[in-house]
Amino acid sequence: MSSPALVGREADRELLTTAVKAASEGQGSSVFVLGEPGIGKSRLVEEAAAGAVRTGLRVLRGRAASAGRAVPLRPLAEAVFSGLRDEKAPSDRDLGLYEPLLSRLCGLTPPDGAPLVGYAEAVLRLLDVLGRSDGCGGCVLVLEDLHDADADTLTIVDYLTDNLPGRRAVLLATLRGGPGPALDLAEAAASRRTARTLRLARLGPAHTAELAARCLGHDDAGKVPEAVLDRLHAVSEGVPFVVEELLRAMVDSGGLVRRQGGGWTATGSLNAGGVPATVAAAVLQRVDHLEPPGVALLEAAAVLGRRFPVDIAARVAGLDRTTALRELRHAARTQLVSDGTAASEPGWHTFRHALTADAIAHRLLPAERAALCLAAADAIEAADAAGAGPGDAGPTWSGRPGGLFAGLWGGDSGDDLYRLAAELCVAGGQRVRAAVLLSRAGRQAVERGALLTAVELLDRGLKLTADDVDAPPETTARLLEELLRALVLTGDVQRVPELADRLDRVLTAWGAPPSRRAAGFLTRARAAATAQQWEEGLTAVRRARQLLGTEPDPASHAALDAVAAHLVLNSQRPDRLESATALAESAVMTAEAIGLPEVSCKALNMLGYCVRPRNLAETEEVFERLVTTAETHALPVWRIRGLLELGVLDRLRFSGIERLMAARKAAEETGAALLTAWADMHLTLAHVLRDEHDLALESARRLGTTARRLRLREVELIGVGVDAIIAAARGERDELQSALNVLERGLAGRSAGAVWGYGSTAVFGWAQGICSLLREEPDRAVAEFGEADKVMRALPSTRGVSGFRGPHLLLRTVRDEAGWAELDEAVANRLAEAHWDRPFVGWSRAVLLGREGRAAEAAKAAEEALTATEAIPMARHLCLRLGAQAALTHGWGRPVEWLRDAEQFFHDRGTTRVAAACRALLREAGSPASRRRQGHEAIPRELRRAGVTAREYEVLRLLGRGLANQEIAEHLFLSPRTVEKHLASLRNRTGRSGRAALIALARRYAGTA
Repeated sequence: MSSPALVGREADRELLTTAVKAASEGQGSSVFVLGEPGIGKSRLVEEAAAGAVRTGLRVLRGRAASAGRAVPLRPLAEAVFSGLRDEKAPSDRDLGLYEPLLSRLCGLTPPDGAPLVGYAEAVLRLLDVLGRSDGCGGCVLVLEDLHDADADTLTIVDYLTDNLPGRRAVLLATLRGGPGPALDLAEAAASRRTARTLRLARLGPAHTAELAARCLGHDDAGKVPEAVLDRLHAVSEGVPFVVEELLRAMVDSGGLVRRQGGGWTATGSLNAGGVPATVAAAVLQRVDHLEPPGVALLEAAAVLGRRFPVDIAARVAGLDRTTALRELRHAARTQLVSDGTAASEPGWHTFRHALTADAIAHRLLPAERAALCLAAADAIEAADAAGAGPGDAGPTWSGRPGGLFAGLWGGDSGDDLYRLAAELCVAGGQRVRAAVLLSRAGRQAVERGALLTAVELLDRGLKLTADDVDAPPETTARLLEELLRALVLTGDVQRVPELADRLDRVLTAWGAPPSRRAAGFLTRARAAATAQQWEEGLTAVRRARQLLGTEPDPASHAALDAVAAHLVLNSQRPDRLESATALAESAVMTAEAIGLPEVSCKALNMLGYCVRPRNLAETEEVFERLVTTAETHALPVWRIRGLLELGVLDRLRFSGIERLMAARKAAEETGAALLTAWADMHLTLAHVLRDEHDLALESARRLGTTARRLRLREVELIGVGVDAIIAAARGERDELQSALNVLERGLAGRSAGAVWGYGSTAVFGWAQGICSLLREEPDRAVAEFGEADKVMRALPSTRGVSGFRGPHLLLRTVRDEAGWAELDEAVANRLAEAHWDRPFVGWSRAVLLGREGRAAEAAKAAEEALTATEAIPMARHLCLRLGAQAALTHGWGRPVEWLRDAEQFFHDRGTTRVAAACRALLREAGSPASRRRQGHEAIPRELRRAGVTAREYEVLRLLGRGLANQEIAEHLFLSPRTVEKHLASLRNRTGRSGRAALIALARRYAGTA
């Protein structure tokens, strides 16, 4: 199962090959190859040595002792002997006075106590002689496992590193990268620049797969069974020796079988072979070099897993902390465990390789392993109990103040320890106890925001109780309650109805108090709100209130009011906005009074939705209050929700994206998939409104990736809606319609609001109407906007922030289908608070003023409406396109300049129909748009808006350089009369009255030419 080729070490091999080639040219050196056991140090050096032999160099090899006490000078003796024993050995005359020393070094004659420097010089002489012999291009000295070498050998090696430069010889030495005299020697030589160190890294996944293929006789990693690669990636961690041994174990155990024709098939469990015997033997050999307390410590640590808490392992092994740390240092020196702990995980250590712990644990008898597992679980729970002691200070892994192990675990490790204790109980045969611990682990994971981890842990606990007929109903109920809570927070609520029914059956059969059953219905109501199933949620709220009776406790009352506010706001009640506001305010007041921060966050969230139709600034205050509450009480998911809502407000008010991006990052890091999708949806909308097409595509791509990775159908539908919006912004009707068809099939008769609320208006309103505007189909746009307006009015929490009502208002106003009453309604609904809608409202006012003959007021209103629209160029230029037509009709403002600006913008973005419409209006106004010719794009934007042509700009540039009319004519192959016409046109277009003013203008733009 060895690979016939070296894999993943091309750069490393090239370094050694270069060193060997340099030695053959008289530029000797030393290279120390460092790495953990099995990383491929020997294989790499052997490849270099084989290459040296092929090019005519001599190779001497020696290896330090790996067992027992190091034999003095052993590696050098082996190397020298290999150089003296073959037929090409140098003569005594060639070696001179060093021959006796070399003989003694090899053991051919008795030692006589010669100084080490003499032996060192003798080795150098041998290398010189061999390197200069006939037909030899130099000499390579290979010394392996220097970490096991004696001090004398290291002294001579140190001498060699200083004296090889300038000789036709190179030293290639291997050693482990852990602390010790050999590493000190290598680093010191490197610092003196007499040697180089080459530290080998583990192979990445691609190279691991290639290595596996080579071992199995293939060149293509695609021919290795996927299950085999999964096992190799999970266990080998990129160590080549382990890859080969695992493959050998798979074949030997029958899990990996060769097919006829040379292929391979995974036929059974690939774990059946356990730890490869060769790997286990290497590990256990180093373990047995430790003192008994060290062996006991590692055996206790091994049952805890590759990553283990030191104090727990010490308790199980019966060691005090000082002794345990001393033994850990010994284990680190033998490359069994890591050298220290990470700053983020104080008190935790790690076995250096995954198979190290397995090898140690598997040599224990089953009864021994079970006893150690239960002892470790006891130690973890004892540490937790000690952490709850009164009067102590500092955080513990349980999240409670103070304790015996205060600060040991870091802030995030509670669920890891509970999970560890649970797995230990499973191994020890105590499954129900394990389920209880997993429920605690799941709760801890939720509290630190690790939601996907929480679901995994709680599902595992439920499986344990399902397999045990004697599992107490309390344990099952607790697991179900925690799992329902986690699922609601992740947004993955499809499983909630079935699990909630199961919970109520368990609680009813057990005889649980009504308040606990009511809590189950409350969770179901929250899930229905997340899934936007409003009536189902209100039914669950009513059921909970019935169970609680006429005088519910304040906590339950606040929680029910908060979720009821959400459900009522989106229901079909005529007084839904007022009722929802009252419920949310009541929930906030009660929750804050009795100290329920999570309920307070929920209620503040809904209060923000209720306030938003009235005042965006007040809405921001509510959501900032939510974020502050969440941060104060360490509620990460609610913090993300608050940040997301603040980001949405930024998008609405000034098209900002910074807080949206921060919310998305936090959601992704926490694992809140639905919130991540919401953030990407809003980022896409923001980028579209800002006319940032590439960024919109990127956020849409992320959204699609999230949907496919998590297989969330609702998220996929959001992605389809986003695709529709992007297509609409490009005026791509076919692509838009294709996306809408997919969306409608996916909704299966539901409204889009059933999936993402007011996102439906963005898709079925903004997208369709804007697409029609960009295709110069105003009649269709009016109809589509009107249909979307009906949907919007059924969603009161979003009134005034739709994104399509502004264009709809201006389009109707220009067509004389809307007047002051419609404008007043838009202002009353605070439509102008939305950044995208604001210029459309302002231009609607300008059109109405112009229609009444109030030209100066109309022009002023139009200019004011364009203020701060640089971030939303599409909105700005749609206003110019639509409003300029009305200005031409009623004779106010600067319609020609506005149309030229709009024509240029839509031409540049490829919206050809709107650009053509602008040119048609310019022709009607008697100021046709200039023809575009080569050089048009070089014209500064301000001059393009003024109608300056490419030829006129060429004339202007030459004028700025001081040329006379005749010179300009000769330069451009024109007649002086034509030049004069161009100058006259320039004066007319730019408003410059004389030649000097044109020259000043030309020089102003000289830097942009």
